[in-house]
Amino acid sequence: MARLADLPVDSNKAYKLDGHSVLLCHTKSGIFAVDNRCTHQLATLEGGRMRGNHLFCPKHGARFDLRDGSTVGTLAKAPIRTYEVFLEGEDILVDLSGADASMESKKP
Repeated sequence: MARLADLPVDSNKAYKLDGHSVLLCHTKSGIFAVDNRCTHQLATLEGGRMRGNHLFCPKHGARFDLRDGSTVGTLAKAPIRTYEVFLEGEDILVDLSGADASMESKKP
């Protein structure tokens, strides 16, 4: 799906995977994959600011925990879907079959 070199720490990037827009987020804690759609007003999350394990929607600032997709604060009421991430060498792989599970990446 993606390569580690394409996703430096403190960055995020959206990819199309089996008809889903999946956002990969690389934090100091690892690599996380979530739906690229804010549940507050359906804006894309790509380019949103990240702080620790939290992602902020770039449109209205709704905040989500990347580890389990849960909302933080009052703007968004519904969590975002999370996906399991695996590393195979330099390749970042995402498993869409285990959606909604709270998962962190395996570190290189």
